[in-house]
Amino acid sequence: MDGYSDSAFRRVCRMVNPEIITVTEFTSADGLSYGAERLKKKLWFHPSETPVIAQIFGKNTETFINATKVCEDMGFAGIDINMGCPSKRVVKSEHGVALRRDPELAFRLIEAVATNTSLPVSVKTRLGWNDASDLIEFGKGAEAAGANMLCVHARTYKEPYNVPAQWEHLYALKSALNIPVLGNGGLESLDEAYEKIQNLDGALIGQASFGNPWVFSKEGTPPMSERLPIIRAHAKFLIEHKGVVVGCREIRKHLLQYFKGFTGAKAFRKQVTAVSSIEEIDALLLAVENEPVFS
Repeated sequence: MDGYSDSAFRRVCRMVNPEIITVTEFTSADGLSYGAERLKKKLWFHPSETPVIAQIFGKNTETFINATKVCEDMGFAGIDINMGCPSKRVVKSEHGVALRRDPELAFRLIEAVATNTSLPVSVKTRLGWNDASDLIEFGKGAEAAGANMLCVHARTYKEPYNVPAQWEHLYALKSALNIPVLGNGGLESLDEAYEKIQNLDGALIGQASFGNPWVFSKEGTPPMSERLPIIRAHAKFLIEHKGVVVGCREIRKHLLQYFKGFTGAKAFRKQVTAVSSIEEIDALLLAVENEPVFS
């Protein structure tokens, strides 16, 4: 989840549930291949996150091979190839889900990574472009090319996120393959994920975790007073890794998500969007703790 699932966020998710496995923000294979230090910093992970999987995107076999070596050297537990991102910018560049329109290139990319690493290789994709008619064919091709696992979002590229996810296609896909298949799409809780798995090998929770890492908790979401230490840890991790200026700027969107839906949260919006130090964040969290609407 680009812009969200950086190291700081992954760490707080694992604080909530140490049993989950997390995936990095998707990162350009081209950039990693050319040695972009900024992207290596984007991929950085803390030892407490292990095992963590690196997600890369692109369309060039040579840069995928080079990026895979970078990820290996950084100590990742696996490589995930993104063939599912529906962002207009990404699709226009013929990356992400656009690769579903060129399956032969997609399979060459998978093979290039799989034959040049000892790490497990997974592919993140969607049901298809317009429909799921070629999903099983694509899955078999990906498996033959060397993919060790498929992670499938249960919507097509053309379908917006408010359309219900179509998990039935994932169950049919799993029945046709010999490798693990994970499902994704529309999951709002850990219990719902377990219910949806059925014959699958696991599930991925994405957007429902924004402002709510407790979506991974077996005990459910705690009262705000018990959430505050996690929220502070999130801010602390961001500032430690990215510096005060960038860390404070990035925590603001997360704070808005953390407080979203509470009566009276709007009164804190101005303060949230202006925090510029850990001390100001502490003062904000203290004010929230003392505010009855958050109790």
